[in-house]
Amino acid sequence: MNALPLDGRKILVIVYGHIADTMAAIPGLRSLRHAYPGARIDALVIHGAAPVLSGCPYVDDVVAWDDFRQKGTRWAKAEKAATIASLGLRIRRRRYDAVLVFHRSFRAIRELAALSGAQVVAGVSSGRDRYTHRVEPPHGVHSSREENRAVLAAIGVEDDGRPPELWTSPDDEARALELLAPVRGWPLVGLHPGSDWSCQQWLPDRFAAVGRELRARLAARIVITGSRSEMPLQREIAAGLDGPVAETAGVTTLGQLVALLRRLDLLITVNSAPASIAQAVGTPTVVLLGAEDPRLTGLTSTERVELIQRGDRLAPGSWCELGRWGVLSGCDSPICRGVSGLDQLEASDVVATAMRILSSTRDARSSVGVER
Repeated sequence: MNALPLDGRKILVIVYGHIADTMAAIPGLRSLRHAYPGARIDALVIHGAAPVLSGCPYVDDVVAWDDFRQKGTRWAKAEKAATIASLGLRIRRRRYDAVLVFHRSFRAIRELAALSGAQVVAGVSSGRDRYTHRVEPPHGVHSSREENRAVLAAIGVEDDGRPPELWTSPDDEARALELLAPVRGWPLVGLHPGSDWSCQQWLPDRFAAVGRELRARLAARIVITGSRSEMPLQREIAAGLDGPVAETAGVTTLGQLVALLRRLDLLITVNSAPASIAQAVGTPTVVLLGAEDPRLTGLTSTERVELIQRGDRLAPGSWCELGRWGVLSGCDSPICRGVSGLDQLEASDVVATAMRILSSTRDARSSVGVER
């Protein structure tokens, strides 16, 4: 595989998506840096995902922009055209030699790549775009990481096959320890109930039942994580638990959340960004799935990741009776919690899986004399 002669040149990588998608771009950025150590490599990301690349040694600059805000409204088309035109001018002024469009190569992003004026443009395209190095749209289910690998191959760069990395500061580590101070001990179990989509959320009372049972059986210390918008979910779950709980939803930066998740003995989460973060930092994880296909976010069962899915796996969007999937950036309709197969998932199922994983990790810790 012969890489294009781009060392010493300016490369822009367009990464459209939220935290998990941006994490999936890190191995690609790392592989680019290895192939082109003397190049200037910038990453274009939306503001909400920019912290993922904070401290990333593989990029020279993170160019952030505001995501489309009018999705699903009558003004969506006009907003998209204006945003792409403005952003296109912004990156054209930077005079990039190459633009790579990682995953999520939909029409607006392909138009943006064409507006860049770069001599080399690579990405997934059916052939109607001005791409110089085109990747055929994938057949079947492909994760963001797999699509990125194909885009790299189009310019002769091989993905290094290594997992994503995340970077934290000493302040992040100190804050994580501070937040966990009220619940120190073994096992430290995190509950993450929130997702951008309520149809990917399990019921709060069942999360609470899991926490109570693990506390009764193992004296588990419970930590609840989430964003500011997920604080109501946190309150519901915490109200159903006895004893101290570390309620960290809405009070952590991304770096602090990474540091916190790294210290857990187990994370129990729905299909949300913390599942990908925990996988990256090696935290044992139980992921609760509805009808979504976990392969889209690169989630598979491994030695440290257990997926629980009781219902049928459906195509993305096909289960949304409200017609919101694929139109909005998220939906927080409470009536959709615990549906699409998640309704078939009982607390006892999750407790049994958690007990098995914690027993295994306890035995491993004991064998090497590790104490918390």
